[in-house]
Amino acid sequence: MNIVPERLKDKVAIITGAGQGIGFATGERFAREGAHVIVAEINPDTVYKAAEHFSSVGAEAFAYPIDVGETDQIEHMVKDVTARFGGIDILINNAGVSKKASFFELTPVEWDWLQRVNQRGLFFCLQAVARQMVSQIPEAIRQAGSSPHSNGKIINLSSIAGRKGRADAMHYSVSKSAVITITQGAAMALAPYNINVNAICPSVIPTPMWDELDRVQAEAYGLARGEWLQKRVARIPLKRAGTVEEIAAMCSFLCSDEGDYITGQTFNVDGGSELN
Repeated sequence: MNIVPERLKDKVAIITGAGQGIGFATGERFAREGAHVIVAEINPDTVYKAAEHFSSVGAEAFAYPIDVGETDQIEHMVKDVTARFGGIDILINNAGVSKKASFFELTPVEWDWLQRVNQRGLFFCLQAVARQMVSQIPEAIRQAGSSPHSNGKIINLSSIAGRKGRADAMHYSVSKSAVITITQGAAMALAPYNINVNAICPSVIPTPMWDELDRVQAEAYGLARGEWLQKRVARIPLKRAGTVEEIAAMCSFLCSDEGDYITGQTFNVDGGSELN
């Protein structure tokens, strides 16, 4: 990892789903670059371990067990983090779920379960943190309607699945497409406060979520474990999967001072899988 020491020094960063995968890699990078990391994670087996690890490699980290599908829990988290650290500078909206379901087999229960986290949870995390970020802006700057520096950074994790419809996971692609439009709308709403909102669309990234997708596909089509994933990777122009560290690097750049003039954008970090 090409860590930039003190790039995010003393920034307070909430990272949802930081117990594993992209969220964990981003939390580790942010900690090494000087940020205080709040591990907002539903899994009780990983939330405290992740916070302990981040504290061991960088600034103070804080475990916060949370279900982002529950808006009251989001509100409590924002209040507790603000009371503990004095404010919030960064939100990485990373928590998400995925499940394969064919067009004719997709049920209302499966649809609602996935949208509750990927769409609803993401939006209300963004809204609650944005309110706090706005409240932190000095009154003179708020009245002026502009600021020489960013007053907050929000990154929403979408997916290349959000770039076009998927017959075998329509509810997932819909949820990730919504992340892109939420990002654009929030960027416009928060531009007067100079709060930056951007999104990232990863492609194939080896994580527990992708491992589970490979297992399901292997069982469905009689494939050996790893074979379905290899076929997906073979279709990527750069002929390799991405890494969690590469997604973390993009998050770090966008959340640094170098990303102050970037907002409302969705970046494909996907080896050339999508070219829009």
